[in-house]
Amino acid sequence: MFHQACFKRFARSYQIIKFATEANKSFHLVCSETPNYFNSNLCAFSTAQIKRLYTEKAKLEEVIVDFDHVKQLVNNKNTLIIDVREPEEVTEHGKIPNSINIPLGTVSSVLSSMSDTEFSKSYGRTKPSENTEIIFYCMIGKRSGMAQQNAFNLGYKNVKNYLGSWTDWKNKSK
Repeated sequence: MFHQACFKRFARSYQIIKFATEANKSFHLVCSETPNYFNSNLCAFSTAQIKRLYTEKAKLEEVIVDFDHVKQLVNNKNTLIIDVREPEEVTEHGKIPNSINIPLGTVSSVLSSMSDTEFSKSYGRTKPSENTEIIFYCMIGKRSGMAQQNAFNLGYKNVKNYLGSWTDWKNKSK
């Protein structure tokens, strides 16, 4: 068995268990019923209960971007650059041109449940599709990494983290 990490989450009537493996894949077991047996060392399910999905882990260069990449995309209407800092931080320090501010605490709800019309009205941009390139940034890259993971979990496939974030942008755009 490939149990290095086992996390339990409950979402409505589904129990989702994620197993990370040494084989560089993520396995997701989605069960519509309670498992026959579960503890932290062993998970046994009837085959009728399991739907296994797996994906290759993304390459680092596909999920992390740098100053030059962001600078090229600042005026690209097909890319959405999202600042996940609090509005007060944006006001105090500034922002990357053409980026929108969605604080980290609201990123998941905005991307998952806000209607297209409401998103356009609130942010002046089209709500991203699952394949839209989204670049998250914050002050140094930590919160933006969390936002990136949230977006991945919501099904967005082309989300990136600007690791240097605002600090890097400010220093290099002088």
